[in-house]
Formats: sequence, C-alpha cells, structure tokens
Amino acid sequence: MNAEQLWETTLDPARRILMQATIENAAECDHTFSMLMGDEVAPRREFIERNAKYAKIDA
Repeated sequence: MNAEQLWETTLDPARRILMQATIENAAECDHTFSMLMGDEVAPRREFIERNAKYAKIDA
C-alpha cells in the first residue's frame, strides 16, 4: 500500500472510524491472529469466505 492509499483508507481523521475490539478467549484470538497473519493462504481464504457475511462495512 502506498502512502496515499494508507492516508485515504486508514489515517485520514475525517474518514477513519475507531472501534474498540475486545478479547473473550485469548487462545482462540491468538490462533485466529496467527492464521490470518501467517504464510498459509488457504486457511486465511477459508476464514474470509466463511465470515465475510458478518462484516459490517457500512458504519
């Protein structure tokens, strides 16, 4: 991501929305984070496909 894209999608205070995330199960959170940030694409793709319907993209 270049600097302009980063500003437009994340850093611009007029556009960004801050949301608090909570952790109810630290072990499950660690597993999910490792899977999403890991080198294996297949588990990440499956997770995204399975959970995309739950995403609230219009704030």
